[in-house]
Amino acid sequence: YTALTGHAPFEARHRPELYRSIRGARYPLPPQLSPHARALIAHMLDPEPAARPSLAGVLGHPFLT
Repeated sequence: YTALTGHAPFEARHRPELYRSIRGARYPLPPQLSPHARALIAHMLDPEPAARPSLAGVLGHPFLT
C-alpha cells in the first residue's frame, strides 16, 4: 500500500481509532490504483490473518504477473 500510494494504509490521531480502522479494514483507495492493485491490497490487508495470502499467493497475483 505504502509503495503504491506514499502513505500508510491506517492513520489516526488516537490509538483506539487506529485499531478500529485496522479491524474494520477501513483505508482509502486512491482512484489511480488499478483494479488488480486494489484487489491485492484488499487481500493483503484482510483483518483476518488466515485469509491473507502467502508469499507465493502474493507473487502469483495478477498485479505482479
